[in-house]
Amino acid sequence: MLGGGASTGLSFQTDNNSFSLAISPDIGYFMSDNLAIGANLPISFYSQENYRSIGYGITPFIRYYFGPPSEFMFFVTGAFGISGWSSKYDDTTNSSSAITGSAGVGGTYFLNESIGLEIILGYTYDKTKDYDPSSNIALSAGFQIYFGR
Repeated sequence: MLGGGASTGLSFQTDNNSFSLAISPDIGYFMSDNLAIGANLPISFYSQENYRSIGYGITPFIRYYFGPPSEFMFFVTGAFGISGWSSKYDDTTNSSSAITGSAGVGGTYFLNESIGLEIILGYTYDKTKDYDPSSNIALSAGFQIYFGR
């Protein structure tokens, strides 16, 4: 399976024009009929006036689909990995790394034998060096291409 999600933001304000782009491609392999393992590669960019930030990471995941192949399938997923970021404000640079984890439930609607649209309700946790941990519950959407389903 191959897929992911993407988001972008463009903000024009009188004081602060900003641009953000985030993509999160993933690739996975079915170890058995309903069990897939793989990795997600989140990449992000943010720019505003004199500030720039780049984020990156690798997050191995496991996903289990319930039931035989059908038009709509439920799944549970979990991931644990590392991420980092680097930023520059005027002439000052900063960088850090984080440990990240997530768990969620979701569903995939198959448009045809190979392409599925998915939605996931999940919990994420990040612990960045020198910062307090952060966590959230979020609803995300994406797509997957399934080879040999």
